[in-house]
Amino acid sequence: MKILVQAILRVGLLACATLWVASANADGFYIGAGAYKTDMSIDEFDDDDYVPAGFLGYQFLDTNLLMLSAELGYYDLGDYSGSDYEVDASAVTLAGVAYLPIGPFFEIYAKAGVASVSVDVNTVGNKDDYDGEEAFGGAGFAFDIFDTIDIYVEYLVFDTEVDSEMAGVGIRLDF
Repeated sequence: MKILVQAILRVGLLACATLWVASANADGFYIGAGAYKTDMSIDEFDDDDYVPAGFLGYQFLDTNLLMLSAELGYYDLGDYSGSDYEVDASAVTLAGVAYLPIGPFFEIYAKAGVASVSVDVNTVGNKDDYDGEEAFGGAGFAFDIFDTIDIYVEYLVFDTEVDSEMAGVGIRLDF
């Protein structure tokens, strides 16, 4: 019995030491901006555009194995026009982001949340609005520079009545 108690104490001490060394902390606030290529489809309409996006986030968990954050963003989904149509689309998002570090300089991540999407479509004599709150998600890859600057590439899909996808590259600054 004495050997069992000693083994349990040693395992407990080792577990505490491991948790102390790999303790989780919060990195804090970050901001980011990027340039994206969007693709939007509505009925017979299918077009693409180059657009800006920006976001503000808070990383509330940072370990060597997993990082978690919450993010508020604005994505311009494009302005499209032709001889008989005009489309203007944008989204304000709230998302959770989970990062998986791959070595000291790289990380992959997944983003999922809700988007308040506004799509205004003007055709000859007709105006339609495709507004609403819908799910969105995506995945990306980031390269960490100086532990406070990330260069990222990501792909996002907005699950709305209007098919909208975007791929982009940008920069994120940690505070």
